[in-house]
Amino acid sequence: MVPKPIPFPGFTPISDRVYLRNGHEKAKPAPADEPTTIIISGWGDGMPKHVTKYSDGYHELYPSARIIVILSTTFQATNQPEEARIQAMMPVVDTVFPTPTGSGNEKERLLLHAMSNTGAIFTASIVVAYQRRYGTDKPFPHELLVLDSTPGSLDFTSQVTRWSRAMAVGTAKFFPWPFIITHGLWYAFLWANFLWQLLSGSVSSGVWADGIINDKSCVAAGSSRVYLYSKEDEIIGYKDLEENVAHARTLGYSADLEMFEGSPHVGHMRLHPEQYWNKISSSWKQAIAK
Repeated sequence: MVPKPIPFPGFTPISDRVYLRNGHEKAKPAPADEPTTIIISGWGDGMPKHVTKYSDGYHELYPSARIIVILSTTFQATNQPEEARIQAMMPVVDTVFPTPTGSGNEKERLLLHAMSNTGAIFTASIVVAYQRRYGTDKPFPHELLVLDSTPGSLDFTSQVTRWSRAMAVGTAKFFPWPFIITHGLWYAFLWANFLWQLLSGSVSSGVWADGIINDKSCVAAGSSRVYLYSKEDEIIGYKDLEENVAHARTLGYSADLEMFEGSPHVGHMRLHPEQYWNKISSSWKQAIAK
């Protein structure tokens, strides 16, 4: 049985996890210096009432752009098979790219926004889904990738530590015992899962996504990206993130950084809205100027 979409006011479901919000028709066609489509891949277990604050912010910045939101669970990001992840993102590709460049009337100007590890994993899945449709010789066409609280690839132990905490935070409310027990159970589960992947020769979803995002045959080096982070993030280590940015730069990517003071994981916009949206706006302008 296919799961039913969850209620998401203001959005039309494309699938059980993908939702569409069209821009203001009066503002069409979109100004040439603004995105035509914005894709937000939410953090693990993100709820519509929380994620919609980001779509509202983008709608205020770019009222003519259509907005696609992807809602996924942390469990789907860590345990859904690679092929299933890719197929789950096909509705995004078929909505935005009925042709290799877009609607056929004009070339899409695309802004991607990935939130936390889960958002990055399904953003990478969109990239691969696009190449399944139009060929591996076509890097995913976009102008800007926003990576919000997303570290990229980590060593084996760090992956388990970060993921187990994220899953504990997302599921603690369902259990009557202390948080530390939930964290420990997820830690043990993920160690067993990662050891199985190691023995079977498979790759964890986080490492897979990092490889896609930093592969110039999948994501062209000419595209721009900006990383949003803080030292106080309880799930993503800022040194891990800075190392990933340095690595992306050695590959030829235009990678910018913006640090926020005192904000928790995917909490930068909530604590520093003006800084947050100003950085995204300026990053988009720089990407278009290129």
